[in-house]
Amino acid sequence: MKPRIRLAVLAPVLMSSLALGSAPLLAASAQAAAVPSLTCSVKQTPNTTGKYNVSVTGAQPGTTVTVRGGSATNQFIFATNADDDGNASTSGFIPAGKVTASNQDDKVTCGTVKQAEQKNAQDQYNAGFQRGLFETLKTCKQQSANQGLTQPDPNYERGYNAGVDKALSSPKCQ
Repeated sequence: MKPRIRLAVLAPVLMSSLALGSAPLLAASAQAAAVPSLTCSVKQTPNTTGKYNVSVTGAQPGTTVTVRGGSATNQFIFATNADDDGNASTSGFIPAGKVTASNQDDKVTCGTVKQAEQKNAQDQYNAGFQRGLFETLKTCKQQSANQGLTQPDPNYERGYNAGVDKALSSPKCQ
């Protein structure tokens, strides 16, 4: 057989086998891309000690999501079903330690109770700072962080007072 004829006959066969051979790979990668990966977060419930909210996304809809937290001697375990969008959440008193979420073969670390407490403290401070700064810049008079609040979070109050000090030292209030 001549080389040109051989190439003319074999080229379409090789090309079709490559195209058909890669189809399952493309389908598998498309399916993997369609499945969201599991993520979760831990947030301290406002104005409580030891109570946390855990939010999970990317679970298989309608399947069981298990949230675990704490240490080897003091555990928090909660199971719930993911909604139609693959989201699940729980709230409870979680002992100090790492928090994880699992769904089918997927497991992810959500963070630790300490990280959630630190983030909550920083969020409270920032909210207080912003309010103290802007309220004081309006009047250039010192006000109390307790306005409208029965008992503010200590971090909020520290932030508020820092915001007041910043505003009073600004050129606008001099």
